[in-house]
Amino acid sequence: MLHPSGIVQYAERDICISIAVSIRDVCKRNPDRGVDIILSVAACIENHDPLVQSLGLQSLAHLCEADVIDFYTAWDVIAKHIQNYLGNAIVAYGLSLLLRWGAMDAEAYPEAATNVLNILWDIGTSREVIESSLWTRAREAAFTALRQYEVVHIQRSIPDFSTRNMEFLISEANPDLLTALEEFEIRIINYEHITRRRFVKQKRVSGSGSKIVKLLDVIPEVIFSSGSARNKEFPGAALLCLPTHKDIKNQRLSKGLQDVHAKYEDAVVDICASLQLSRNCLLALLSVQSWKPFMQRWLRSCTMVLEAKEDRALLDKTSKAANDILKTLTRLAEAAVPRAAENVALALGAFCLVLPASSHMIKSVASNFLLNWLSQYEHEYRQWSAAISLGLISSCLHVTDHKQKFKNINGLLEVASISKSTLVRGACGIGLGFSSQDLLTRVDSGADTKFEKETYRMQETELLRKILRTLVQMIYQFSGSSSGILEKLATYFPLGTDDCSSSEVEILREDISHLEEDAWSVAGPIIGLGNSLGAIYRAGAHDAVLYLKALIVSWIPTADILFSKSVVGENGLQMLSLGACLVLPTITSFCIKVELIDDLELAHLVSIFIDLISELLSVGPSDTFHRNLLMASCAASGSLLSIVFNAGLHSLEVDYVKGLLALFRRTYSSPNPPFTHLGGMLGVINMMGAGAGTLIQHLPLAAKASTVNQKELSHVLGPLLSNHDLEAETTSLIQDIFLVAQNSEDPQLQQHAAWAVSFLRHFVFSIGHTNEEGAVYNDSGIPKSVPQGFAEDSIVMKLSVWLVRMNYSELGTSINIKTTAFALRCLSHAPRLPSFDWEAVIRRCMKYGGQVAEMPSQNIAPRRTLREDCLLFMLSHANQFDSLLGFLDELSDLARLKSLESNLQSLMLLHLADLLKIFSNSRVVKLFDDVADFLHWSVSSDQYNPEEKISLRVSCWKGLRSCLNDSALETQDYAYNLEHCMDVLFRMLPWSHSGVTLESYQKISKLEWTEAIGCLGKARQGWLSDLLLVSDTDFKQENDQIVKPLKKVQVKAALVRIGSIPLLETAKLKAYILDSNSEVIWNILVEVAVTLQRSDESTRRQWLVDTAEILCVTSYPSTSYGSTYGICLWNFGLVLKAIVVDSQSFPSARYYALRFLGLLSGSCCKYMPVLVADKNNVLTDLPATLSSLLLGTGWGVIADFVASYVWKSTERIYDWARHVKRGGYVPGSQPIDRTENHMADFLLQVMHHTCVSLKQYLPVEKQLGLANMVVT
Repeated sequence: MLHPSGIVQYAERDICISIAVSIRDVCKRNPDRGVDIILSVAACIENHDPLVQSLGLQSLAHLCEADVIDFYTAWDVIAKHIQNYLGNAIVAYGLSLLLRWGAMDAEAYPEAATNVLNILWDIGTSREVIESSLWTRAREAAFTALRQYEVVHIQRSIPDFSTRNMEFLISEANPDLLTALEEFEIRIINYEHITRRRFVKQKRVSGSGSKIVKLLDVIPEVIFSSGSARNKEFPGAALLCLPTHKDIKNQRLSKGLQDVHAKYEDAVVDICASLQLSRNCLLALLSVQSWKPFMQRWLRSCTMVLEAKEDRALLDKTSKAANDILKTLTRLAEAAVPRAAENVALALGAFCLVLPASSHMIKSVASNFLLNWLSQYEHEYRQWSAAISLGLISSCLHVTDHKQKFKNINGLLEVASISKSTLVRGACGIGLGFSSQDLLTRVDSGADTKFEKETYRMQETELLRKILRTLVQMIYQFSGSSSGILEKLATYFPLGTDDCSSSEVEILREDISHLEEDAWSVAGPIIGLGNSLGAIYRAGAHDAVLYLKALIVSWIPTADILFSKSVVGENGLQMLSLGACLVLPTITSFCIKVELIDDLELAHLVSIFIDLISELLSVGPSDTFHRNLLMASCAASGSLLSIVFNAGLHSLEVDYVKGLLALFRRTYSSPNPPFTHLGGMLGVINMMGAGAGTLIQHLPLAAKASTVNQKELSHVLGPLLSNHDLEAETTSLIQDIFLVAQNSEDPQLQQHAAWAVSFLRHFVFSIGHTNEEGAVYNDSGIPKSVPQGFAEDSIVMKLSVWLVRMNYSELGTSINIKTTAFALRCLSHAPRLPSFDWEAVIRRCMKYGGQVAEMPSQNIAPRRTLREDCLLFMLSHANQFDSLLGFLDELSDLARLKSLESNLQSLMLLHLADLLKIFSNSRVVKLFDDVADFLHWSVSSDQYNPEEKISLRVSCWKGLRSCLNDSALETQDYAYNLEHCMDVLFRMLPWSHSGVTLESYQKISKLEWTEAIGCLGKARQGWLSDLLLVSDTDFKQENDQIVKPLKKVQVKAALVRIGSIPLLETAKLKAYILDSNSEVIWNILVEVAVTLQRSDESTRRQWLVDTAEILCVTSYPSTSYGSTYGICLWNFGLVLKAIVVDSQSFPSARYYALRFLGLLSGSCCKYMPVLVADKNNVLTDLPATLSSLLLGTGWGVIADFVASYVWKSTERIYDWARHVKRGGYVPGSQPIDRTENHMADFLLQVMHHTCVSLKQYLPVEKQLGLANMVVT
């Protein structure tokens, strides 16, 4: 039948196919016999029927696999018959299976291997054909075959492989193919990593060769060409530019530390004397931002001098340097005139921002100094500057400095409430906003007990309420409007009853008309309110965040009402609009991070600012308010657009952006006061990313994004500095500002221009260096190129570039979301990635991936797929990129974790072990505490159904189990917190009183128990013993209370079964188990029976004897009837079957001591393989199973004891049953509970029949007694 002629002889197709299948089976199972019919294999391959031909190719593949046929010899023979392989999917599939075996000798046959590889590539990438499941299978087989070949052979054989491969990747959308393709690409990634070229130089940072950077580079030489004498002329620029990195490097050659301090002290004196703040909170914020890099350089210079001396007596050189600087600043502050003292106080706050977290004492001393100034009501200049700096210090205190933080905040609250100075109160509002940024972040730090932790949390929550009440009351009192804010806010976040009295409001309202000169001060509470949104979010009041965001946006006037009489006459509304403009970038940045703002809102915010600036410029600001509003709106709009562009969450047309830049030019070019000109300049430099006046880090860092040349697009999607379409406009603007800074008739305007362009210079040259100490600079201060290690044509680089360049707003339309997810999965396996801004990429993917999921299209992948891939990507590369680590830190925070969708929450819990590897020990402590709080919250949350809640707990059990694999866990700081999570989960383990449950719920509930047992089995023995400790009194509890000890017993039995604890732990509780009246004891009996199946025979014999003995004294031989679970006894073990038996079919009760005797007997006797028993069948089968068991080898030694106990129990039941029947039962020393009376007859029948089956082990007198019993 398998002769070659058989393929030709039989014309019927079915017969030919049957013969071909038989040939394939012979070749697969017996390759040596397959060689004998090689001609038949050839005949199949030469056949014109596609299926027969494919089977022939598969037959040959089996022979090549067994190495009984040389692949390339066979390929030379059959290649001419396989020319139209793209014409039929079945042939392509068989051919792909065959060609994989050419990988071994590809080096020896380069020409033939090239042909083979091109065939496989053609099959795998073919999309000319109609897509079907057959073609998908063939293409999968092709890529599986390609994985067998060395990558070097693939790259050498397939022309322009790198380009063709990338083009195929970004256009392939078949989800069934992507898995095989992913494995193929991962192989290429690993090969390229192993064979990569070392020390490939990265391109220079953003625009490092552009005119803008060249202009910024020469600013110190041009502006400060006359030396330090010009510090007084350009104080703001001096703070940002001097000393240069070259000067700092030369500090190592300094004669001594005092020389360094003297140089910086002189600069501080000059700058403070000439930097005018003019009672302006915005200038104060700009000053703080300028002082920060100056203080960094001062601290670094002193540290470098101390290190150069190599003084081993100084263990902490940074603390020594910081202490000296603090003493210098406080001395200068006390001796300075008011205008200079204000600047020194702000410098002190900026100095504390740059100190390491370990500098507790220095920050404490600085806080106390500023608190002293804050209490000096007679010195307004001291109070308002100290208030802002105190807020800054409170936001950067160590997580354990609760006392100092509370002291600072309470001081600010007190002054804000009783001060009569608008300037001071406004500054207190700003300080309170900064202080709130650190509230509810790490309330557990420094807390030794759970009580202390809860106390700290309550204290910080109450402080936040006081801050919000104070800020809202100040806004109300200053503006004379918005009186309903407190009431509305209280509906989302209770604030207490400390309301502002009506008399105080009336007094303040009388003074509203006099506040115009302090308009910037009145904006302080609004700035503080915007900065407090993070703390409100962490408190769980998400709706309050949305309400305040909408409220602050509503305070920005629209163009149509800007110059209306009703608005002009309301000074209060004017003050609100200034503060709202300034704080909106901060609010937007926060809402983007926590996904509380969408594209429509972003577009609305941008349009508000553009319309506002256009209207102000077209009409012309005629009074101080409108000039201030123009300045604020320009500075804020620049920051807002920079945040939006850099995040890639909303794009604007290039012409639209050009128009806004033109508005900025008009602002600083028009005949306005120098302060208004500063607003236009700040708008320009802020749009480029400088972030002046916002005190937030603008992401992404342009250095990382700049390594990719942006496409020629009609929209702005990334950092403005990297956009070539706008390069001419931005260069022209910076040149304008530079020329004004270099030479201007107005000294004040020249000073402002130098300050603005210095902000941009500092931003550009600090790009990509989160710590300036680790940056590599050349003598000009420009960051040098660094080793990158990625070839331009590598798959990692190409995929990375594609993700950075991609227009994410087109996800789900022209860009398939599955392709994006595929790219992320491939890069997740890459050992290293290029230094791009991956946080921005991931945020875009998560945002737009979520939006696509909500679109009503069947062709779009579920939302969870892309967002989960984003999370896995971050877990893979967080060790390489701090920005990704920060994003994970944000997502794993309790407030943020609650807001994620359930699948992301489950994934986060599942990968707790990965978070342990990348978080610090202190952060891991907080992580486990947050997980415990999250589990408590999920129980009462109404956003999950029961199955989802169990799924979350299952993921957590799995994640904790992975964490327990760490052998050094007991020595870790977070061991207690991890065990606390397991304790919380253990208490949530489901325990059903009834067997009647939904099948799906029952299945997932069983899964939770499985994972729980697996996790607890790896736990520390001492802690586990304490968790599962059961006392005598626990079994005497009733109703729901009995569930707790029974659950512990069942867990103990399961842990014994898997070998985690000794059987002795369960044996100690057998008396309580078998004398329990609980309805749920059956589950425990089954678990114990399963456990005993794996124990030795002597142990099982002892349990049988003890069970029979307990039967003689138990008070509860039965309980009320209920539904039952079926048990299948099979193959030397008990296997639970999910069979729910109707309880009404069994009028009997449950006899648990007796049932357990039946379980043991049935599982150990010879009838075990054929027994299927439920709660009642184990009783009816007991006479047969017990007698059979005692006849078995090794069991006869206990037969007399068991028979004796059974007889004794039968006598007891017989006596009880007779008296119950007569109605005169009087309990004796071993009473049977009267709740069992209605089951007396059935129990007597079971016991009597069992005794009869064991009568051969009873003495004669007991056999006679048995015969005399009357059982009906």
